[in-house]
Amino acid sequence: MTRAVVVGGGISGLVAAQRLAARPGYDITVLEAADRLGGCLRGSALGGHAPDGADVGAEASLFVRPETVGLCRELGLELEFPSRAHSSQIRAHGVMHAIPAGTLMGVPADPQALTGLLTPDEIARVAEEQPTAPSDADVSVGDFLAARLGDALVDTVVDPLLGGVYAGRCRDLSLAATIPALLPAAREGTSVLDAVARVQEQRARGRGTTPGAQVPGSQTSDSPPVFLSLRGGMNRLVDALARHLVDLGATIRTDAPVERIGRSADGTWTIDAGERIEAEVLVLAVPAFVAAPLLADVDGEIAGTLAGIEYASSAVVTAVIDVSEAPFEGSGFLVPPADTVVVKASTFASNKWPWLAATLPADTAAVRMSVGRFGDAPDTWQALDDAELARAAIDDWRRITGRSAPVLHSEVQRWTDALPQYMPGHLERTAGIDARLPGVPGLALVGSAYEGVGIPACIARVDREVARLTGG
Repeated sequence: MTRAVVVGGGISGLVAAQRLAARPGYDITVLEAADRLGGCLRGSALGGHAPDGADVGAEASLFVRPETVGLCRELGLELEFPSRAHSSQIRAHGVMHAIPAGTLMGVPADPQALTGLLTPDEIARVAEEQPTAPSDADVSVGDFLAARLGDALVDTVVDPLLGGVYAGRCRDLSLAATIPALLPAAREGTSVLDAVARVQEQRARGRGTTPGAQVPGSQTSDSPPVFLSLRGGMNRLVDALARHLVDLGATIRTDAPVERIGRSADGTWTIDAGERIEAEVLVLAVPAFVAAPLLADVDGEIAGTLAGIEYASSAVVTAVIDVSEAPFEGSGFLVPPADTVVVKASTFASNKWPWLAATLPADTAAVRMSVGRFGDAPDTWQALDDAELARAAIDDWRRITGRSAPVLHSEVQRWTDALPQYMPGHLERTAGIDARLPGVPGLALVGSAYEGVGIPACIARVDREVARLTGG
C-alpha cells in the first residue's frame, strides 16, 4: 500500500483524500488541526430556527463550472438553485440600485447600462475610455480600470462585486487572477468595453463561461443558473465527503495539528502530529501561512513564496428576523467600501434559497450580513466581541434597509485569515511554485492560495495535483 497523508480537512483536503482513496493501493490519513472538518464550509441550525441547517460560511458554488456539479453527482447529492424571483442590488449614494445586467464583474459593454447607478458625468467618463500603454506586466484590476474608465465605476460597482468574492479591495487585486478576460486589453492596449462586448457575444452563443463574469445579477433572466447549493447548505458537501472517505477506508483525525514535516533520504515523509506518521505521499491542503513554515526545510523557495501571500479576515453575522408585518423583497445588497458602515454586503438568504425558506418557521427570514475587507484596521470590527459585532451589523442593516423588525436570533461566525489575496503577479508566483514541485517527489499543494478561491477552482487544482502525483 502507498501511504498518503493529507494535512487539512477543508474542501480541498477532503477531495484530495477522496481522489486518492478511489485509486487502488492507497492508505489515506487526513489530519485536521481544528475540532471539525470543512474549513470555510460550516453550518448552523440558527438557534433551532433552521432544523435542516444553514450556511454560516461559504453559501454557494458555481453551477456553470463542472467541478462541484460532478462531485455532488458522485456523492449522490441533489442540487438546489437560487430563486429567480429575487435579485441583488448595490447601495450607491445612499440609494439601492439594481446590479447592471450583462456586465463582466460590473464592467459594461454599454455604459448606459450604468444609468441610475452612476451620474451622467460618471457614465460619460466610462464611455470616453482612455487608452493605456500596452504592458505584459500584471496590474491591479482597480488601478487599470480606473485609468481606463474612471474612479466612479471602480469604487461604486467593481469594488463591491470583487469584494464579495475575495473580501479584498480591487485596487489591491490582480487583473490576471480576477478578471483574466480583460488581460488582452491591458497587454495590447485595446478597448476594455470592446473586450466585454466580446464576452457577452460568447455568452449569447453558449460558448461556456468566462472567469470573473459570474456575479449575482449580471446574467440575463433566461440564462442557466449560475450558482448551486444543497439542502441544508453547501456545508453538507463536507458531511458527504467524510462519510464517503470512511466507506473507502480512510482514517480521519481532527484536533490533530501538524507541528513539523520532514523527508528522509529514501523519500519517505515524516509527519509530526502528536505522533510520528510516515508516508510516501504528502498533500498539504492548508493556508499558505501554515504551509510555509512546514516547508521551510524542504524547499525554502516555495516556503518563501507562500509566506508572502496575504490573507483577509471577515465575519458573517446571521440573523433570523420576524417578517410578519412585511416580507422581504430581493436577495440582498452590496455596499461600496467608501460607505462608512460595518456591513459590506447582506444576503437575504431565505429569499435567495427556496429550500431554506421552506425550513424556517412561518413569518421569519434568514439574513446574512458580511463584515470585513482586506486592509481593515484591527481596532475596528475585529476588536468587538461577538455580541457587539452582531449589534453593530444589525444596526447598520436596519439603517440601510429602513426595517426595524424584531430579531429572533443572531450569531457570529468569524473567518480569521481565511481568504487569500491575489495581488498583482500572483499567478506568476504560483506558477513558480508549480515549476518546483516536481523536484519534491511525493508532495502536492492544494487549496485556495493557488488558482482560485471558489470550490470549483479548488477541486480543479486537486484533480491536477493528484494526477501529477499518481501519473494520471
